[in-house]
Amino acid sequence: MSGPLAGVKVLDLAAVVSGPLTATLLSDQGAEVIKVERIGSGDIQRHVGSKRNGTPGFFHMLNRGKLSIALDMARPEAIEIIRKLAAKSDVVVQNFRPGVVDRLGIGFKNLSACNSKLIYLSISGFGQSGPQSHKRAYDPIIQTYSGMAAVQGLKRGDGPEQVNQLIMDKLTAYTGSQAICAALYSRSQSGKGQHIELSMLDTAIAFMWPDAGADNILQGEGIEHSPPIGGSGQLMRFADGWGTMMLLTDSEFRGMCHAFEKPELAADDRFSTLAKRISNRQVLGKIMHTQVEEVALTISLEDAEERFARHEVPFARLRHLHELPDDPQVKHNKMFSLLDHPVAGPLRETRPAAQFSATPASPAGPAPAVGEHTAEVLGSIDMLDQLDTLLAEKIVGI
Repeated sequence: MSGPLAGVKVLDLAAVVSGPLTATLLSDQGAEVIKVERIGSGDIQRHVGSKRNGTPGFFHMLNRGKLSIALDMARPEAIEIIRKLAAKSDVVVQNFRPGVVDRLGIGFKNLSACNSKLIYLSISGFGQSGPQSHKRAYDPIIQTYSGMAAVQGLKRGDGPEQVNQLIMDKLTAYTGSQAICAALYSRSQSGKGQHIELSMLDTAIAFMWPDAGADNILQGEGIEHSPPIGGSGQLMRFADGWGTMMLLTDSEFRGMCHAFEKPELAADDRFSTLAKRISNRQVLGKIMHTQVEEVALTISLEDAEERFARHEVPFARLRHLHELPDDPQVKHNKMFSLLDHPVAGPLRETRPAAQFSATPASPAGPAPAVGEHTAEVLGSIDMLDQLDTLLAEKIVGI
């Protein structure tokens, strides 16, 4: 491992998406991650999504580069193995429902007693305590509860709409990995570990508030209310597909008018400045949805790109996910690579988004099979000589 987190040891007790992805982000940056799974079936995410030879690509992206040990966590002997692993770890990640890890004896207090320098991340849906903390929380539940679905539906105006991906699971993972790195830095100064509590609900609200929640930031009287800037993109249909533009500056607005051959719109004093366009946004919106969109339907995407580039208007044609690997800019960025997974076969994966000049990060390797590294992990805590007994008693699996 050569990434910026080389030498960091992570114990991943999590399942499904938010917790495992948190640990994988650390793995991609060089950390060694041990994933604890149930004997036999393993993480439930192994059984979801498109598969080859029983292995989903989704599971690989959530768990690549990890070592897998399979345990029966209902057994006290398995809990003792977890404690021994925690004693040699820098970080623990878990996303059990609040209270479960404490009942199992592997909560922060239990494991920090084995290792005072331990960074322990607890991920939950609504929080570790409070009136909603006991409820099951999947991504769409948090999208709806947090107001994200309402924000998504504002522009269409005909009801809420959920983001068509597990956005809150993924955002929580990115927030969690950043928090862990901050705690590791703090530990380098103080020598002490700490408990980090992170909920998907808090992540959603904190993520939305700067722009989607902007109209709710200022409190009291004397506020000039404006719509959130995040809804300023103009997605429209062209002759052969879809594209979008965003107009912020006065020159960009004038450029759009000339690109659509509407000089009279550029000359209209009601729209000559950003402030006036905001004040007259309803009138402008009607013009855009009638006159401008009618012109767009007569223009090809290639023609639109040329026109907008000439007038320096920010524009992009709609790309589908399957097109991205062949896109010239994406290829230049070397975002994708191919991996021959030992079980799933050939697959395409993305590299970590951040590029480090001195400590390069890269995809950490194939996702493991259930219990693939049980013997190796037991060896790291001087228990390899007990493997046969533990297997016979079904405390561990391979």
